[in-house]
Amino acid sequence: MRQLAGLKAGLLTTLVIVLAGCAGVPSSSAPQAIGTVERPAPANLPKPTPGMDPDVLLREFLKATADPANRHLAARQFLTRSASDAWDDAGSALLLDHVVFVETHSTERVSVAMRADKLGSLSDMGVFETAEGQLPDPGPIELVKTPGGWRIDKLPNGVFLDWQQFQATYKRNTLYFSDPTGKTVVPDPRYVAVSDRDQLATELVSKLIAGPRPEMAKSVHNMLTPPVRLRGPVTRADGGKSGVGRGYGGARIDLELLTVADPRSRQLVAAQIIWTLARADIKGPYVIKADGAALDERFADGWNTTDVAATDPGVAEGAAAGVHALIGGRVVALDGQRSDPVPGAFGRTTDQTSATLSRNGHQVASVVTLRPGAPDMASSLWIGDLGGEAAEAADGHTLSRPTWSLDDAVWVVADGNTVLRAIQETASGQPARLPVDSAAVSSRFPGVIAELQLSRDSTRAAMVINGQVICASVEQTQAGQFALAYPRRLGFGLGSSVVSLSWRTDEDIAVSRNDAEHPVSYVNIDGVNSDAPSANLQQPVGVIAANPSTVYVADPRGVMQLSISGAEGVQGWLDVPAFMAGGAMPVMPG
Repeated sequence: MRQLAGLKAGLLTTLVIVLAGCAGVPSSSAPQAIGTVERPAPANLPKPTPGMDPDVLLREFLKATADPANRHLAARQFLTRSASDAWDDAGSALLLDHVVFVETHSTERVSVAMRADKLGSLSDMGVFETAEGQLPDPGPIELVKTPGGWRIDKLPNGVFLDWQQFQATYKRNTLYFSDPTGKTVVPDPRYVAVSDRDQLATELVSKLIAGPRPEMAKSVHNMLTPPVRLRGPVTRADGGKSGVGRGYGGARIDLELLTVADPRSRQLVAAQIIWTLARADIKGPYVIKADGAALDERFADGWNTTDVAATDPGVAEGAAAGVHALIGGRVVALDGQRSDPVPGAFGRTTDQTSATLSRNGHQVASVVTLRPGAPDMASSLWIGDLGGEAAEAADGHTLSRPTWSLDDAVWVVADGNTVLRAIQETASGQPARLPVDSAAVSSRFPGVIAELQLSRDSTRAAMVINGQVICASVEQTQAGQFALAYPRRLGFGLGSSVVSLSWRTDEDIAVSRNDAEHPVSYVNIDGVNSDAPSANLQQPVGVIAANPSTVYVADPRGVMQLSISGAEGVQGWLDVPAFMAGGAMPVMPG
């Protein structure tokens, strides 16, 4: 850091000061829920001192913006009164790294132009999203000398937050809301800055009551909507205020004005609270009160995660179905060191080009392609029981790899841009082909949708468009139709290299790439990407299929599996001997 010192009075000097930082984005944890509970300021936040040079003061100001409490009171200490009165700090904060200050300096006043890399944004709800590129010129920042030292006298509206301070101050936690069917819970990651661990549970439950991020409002149900509120802070199960959720203390959540009455809805209330707290390492038992009485008398002494296991967001329901692949156009099952075609239509047909098992592993959806690569190429979607016969559900010149929703519908993309949903009609027992409104996707990200895969909870769709990962919310209208809404790009660091994708969990996606150095990577729903091991994979890699415990990918030799071995838990790619055949593709529930 270049310091400003020894300047003669009246001398006009231009200086460039760089705030170097680490541009590494947190891969699995790191941002805060903003301003819902009274809490002490983070201990590591700086304060202005009389001897600070202008560049140091600006750097410390960017760090102080990490605390949003009381309208960024910690940061306002670096401003003059008039600048504080004029500064509008509402809305999202931009997260900056490699900040460069270009200063025009005189004895009593400094004018500063700021340049920086933009790494992401943090909303006032604590929603973090990655970004890339240069910060657009925000306009000049001016500092004046006051009796207390240099202070910022003019600054642009909005909040700019130092990336390293953000990483030091904020921690990633996940809220959970109910999916529309009530079968599971849906993750909504938030970044929270709570320095007192005993206040974290109160913060998270308060945010549950405040509701999901805007783009999820029509994709999930919140069983804790207003007028529900907390009667007081979350405490230990015995009412104590310290040690909440630690050891055997448990947690007591006291709600009031809860309007849901039926047992199933109350079970979902408990599921939202329990998975939110349990995933934040706030341990049970969870004593949940509603207007002074137990939420459910069966659990008056406290709930545990086993009591809401049916909604566990980490369960891969179809894992018991076994491991399958497409070899020679047929669906085969792994049987020890060999593979055998499955009984029925999917094991007989030899021109299948993609396939996916249903969420429970009992059914198959596959695409049959005739005359592949020819001008009159034709594709058809077939759905049926694993080991049974199949019925045709859709057709087109091309069809993407199928994906199953939580309500047992099969989604495909026909001819590169028509999203279809096929579901069995109750009356006829035959598949019905229904369009999905994807106008929001095509208008913002025009191009061929090479792949579309639904998250296990079916509230999000991840797509490959022009080699990029695009994620959209899945919304259902009152008329029962479906739409893809709020599309956004994930994983800027992946460039345009993505070939195929698969959800590992409802928060995390595995992708295969045409990048020789990083043939497989991960990206989470915040947009943060990281790389998987690359050793023992050959290019080009193709179809990828994943679940919470493993990842499979096709390379020119056959199907490879990501394996953990050794005391250090080192990951590497091993071949699946029974699936080592050119053109083989992994087939899993998804």
